[in-house]
Amino acid sequence: MAILITGGAGFIGFNLAERLLEAEKEVVIFDINVNKVKDKAEGIILEKGDVSKGKALDAICEKYKFTTIFHLAAILPPLTEEEPFKAFKTNVEGTLNVLDAARKYNIETIIYPSSATVFGPDRTPPFTEEDLLDPWTIYSSFKLCTEIMGSIYSKKYDINFRAVRFPVVVGPGRDPFLGITQYPTQMVEEAVKGKPYVADVLPETKIPIVFIDDAVQILINLWRSKDLDFEIVNVDGLWVTAQEIADGIKKIIPSAEIVFKPVENVHIQQVLSGVQKHKDEAKYGLKGKRLLDEILQEYISRSSEKK
Repeated sequence: MAILITGGAGFIGFNLAERLLEAEKEVVIFDINVNKVKDKAEGIILEKGDVSKGKALDAICEKYKFTTIFHLAAILPPLTEEEPFKAFKTNVEGTLNVLDAARKYNIETIIYPSSATVFGPDRTPPFTEEDLLDPWTIYSSFKLCTEIMGSIYSKKYDINFRAVRFPVVVGPGRDPFLGITQYPTQMVEEAVKGKPYVADVLPETKIPIVFIDDAVQILINLWRSKDLDFEIVNVDGLWVTAQEIADGIKKIIPSAEIVFKPVENVHIQQVLSGVQKHKDEAKYGLKGKRLLDEILQEYISRSSEKK
């Protein structure tokens, strides 16, 4: 039986595909950009296609006998905010197509990475499953919408839909210009290149991060868990300031030049900073295992190898 990864040519998706392949699973990537990974995808089946096209997705599900779909296909910010109608077709209609394919082809489980941005700019860490949801971007509103769709399909058609709300996922291979929070990736990438970097946030800006390897392991653990039906799980990342990230990079690359010149948009600063009032742990207590120095050491080491 095969495992389908929609959006498997992306940052999280391809790392997940490689991990599943190591576990001797038959892995099929369904992505409109499969060409960008074809030179490093030995042993992985590549199928070019668009999740917003239901017939194309159905054809893949007929061709292979999937037991699980890891649904990672999505358009990310800032593109979601610039082209919301296009993003709706991929992020919302595409998810509906995946859910309906699971119904039609008796696919047991869907693992879906959602986002901690569904809590809004006034969020308080760590998040709990009972917290009030207040999506503040097109991207986060689509994530909340698709969580609800998954819940409905789970209850109506007995599909094991499991969503995990990730904080900022960092690591080598992430596009430095995608996502709501770009500066941690850009800091590392520019330091590795030996270029100065101007961060558009305050030094005390604090965000939760999780390393890519830990994010992949969380997805796999969620898939392997036998005692969950429909659940939405929050991941509490490692909360670090922009200054701490900069200082950590300089420990490894002493020549790194990083300065801060925050944007004047107060709302953006509020969103990036969060509210530093900690509450009880999330229901399942999922979090990355690495400390900041470990994350940066591994991140910079692997990024340097790819230069």
